[in-house]
Amino acid sequence: MLLKNLSSSRWNPKRMNSVMKKLLITLLFLSTQELPYTSADVHHYHFENVLGTFLELQIESDQTLNGQNIKDNILSEIDRLANILSHYDPDTEINRWQLGQIPGTGLSPELKTVLARAEYWRHQTSGAFEVRTEHLSQLWKQAELNGRFPTAEERHQLLSTFSVAPYQLDAVDAAENKPLVKISLDGLAKGYILDQVCESVRRKYPAVNNFLINIGGDIRKLGDSTWRIDIENPFAPYKKAFTQIELRKPWSVATSGNYRRGFKIGNKLHSHIIDPRTGLPSTHISSASVLAPMGMDADALATAFSVLPVSQSIRLAESQTNIECLLILSDGTVITSSGWPGGNPIKETTSNIHLLEPATKTGLRVSFSLNRPEGGRYRRPYVAIWLEDKDGFPVKTALLWLQVEQPGPRWHRDLTRWYRNDRSRKIVENVDLIKTVAGATRGPGKYETHFDGTDNSGKPLSSGQYTLCIETAREHGTYQIIRKSINLGTDSIQRTKISGNIEVGDVSYEFTPPASKAN
Repeated sequence: MLLKNLSSSRWNPKRMNSVMKKLLITLLFLSTQELPYTSADVHHYHFENVLGTFLELQIESDQTLNGQNIKDNILSEIDRLANILSHYDPDTEINRWQLGQIPGTGLSPELKTVLARAEYWRHQTSGAFEVRTEHLSQLWKQAELNGRFPTAEERHQLLSTFSVAPYQLDAVDAAENKPLVKISLDGLAKGYILDQVCESVRRKYPAVNNFLINIGGDIRKLGDSTWRIDIENPFAPYKKAFTQIELRKPWSVATSGNYRRGFKIGNKLHSHIIDPRTGLPSTHISSASVLAPMGMDADALATAFSVLPVSQSIRLAESQTNIECLLILSDGTVITSSGWPGGNPIKETTSNIHLLEPATKTGLRVSFSLNRPEGGRYRRPYVAIWLEDKDGFPVKTALLWLQVEQPGPRWHRDLTRWYRNDRSRKIVENVDLIKTVAGATRGPGKYETHFDGTDNSGKPLSSGQYTLCIETAREHGTYQIIRKSINLGTDSIQRTKISGNIEVGDVSYEFTPPASKAN
């Protein structure tokens, strides 16, 4: 999800053409880029390994602010709340309560608030939101290791423990634990943390005009500033966004999708999103995005809408005040609630998947992963992946991940070989790759990029010897480059592994020539 702050421009959703309206879209990640903001004190911060994911902050004020102080207070607040809500640390409040080390009458207001809201959404969604789903995920993880599906008996035995409420809150908010199975509040804790951070900023720093926080792709904003959200295509991840919506209200956005992770059993990848009512992976929803005033509600409903039937999700969203959703079906159809920004773009029930998949499966495909450095919070790497011809000329850049938000890609020169080659390339080609190819930096994870058989200007590449280059540079980290000679001609190349390095791992490539049919 790429958000940009708009100072004056306005996007008109009616200008979207009919094809664009049918694209399968989902909210993926967020980076902030601000258009000129007059006489403002603006601070941008980005961290990795916060709540196991990335954190982005943007702070704006008409007055001079101590951004470092605000940032430090936000990090302290996140750590404080994680010490209450996280199920990963045995010493957190929720885990100590479940172990009987804290009485139900001694719980913090924060934990009681989240417990109450979790139970509210369990009832409202008829069990589609469930704080015990982690046990089903563990069942499927074990099934993946065993190479077989969980049996119906295994699923039903676990589901039978969901028949009673996981805990009981009485009139004075005392919580009685019912430890048939352990609970996890991960389904809405991140959203609650967004809410609490925003409340803390609003209360402690009234001079802040606009504020945005993004934790792992879930966002919450304060202020009247309008943010433009780039909507991306999960059938072709990491490509340029297809279209945009505008978020004007101080709301939260959360997205749950099944296209990045899953359980592989046999040759099929099954969604990591498990329906807590059946114990089976969700199959009909590719992505569910929710807009809500509170991050906790957006977080919970994005999860629930990933497993509920579409009609029930829409009905529930319409029955709630200020809740909007965008549902992406597995066949490419897009369904929205009535108040989703830009309206409901898809009315048809026929498959739209042909609009979403890459136009061709031929060419050179490169898979890789960005490693997670040891230690605490760290910066994301710059990454460039390109092809050089036999003379060393950079004929095609397929991937360029830089700091695209303000103040812009000022450290792209750290990609020393790509930068040097690009200066030579510009003498021959009148194409600015930073403007046309560059995308935001990404955190640790698995990725893929594709060379389509053309050069930077769109002309077909001739058969011959090329060098695949993968260059990374990370602030306060290391510089690394991988170079691999590849013959691209009329013969297919099966998946071939390349040795990685401290920044990049799991590197492989495969090639299907244009004249061949991809499998």
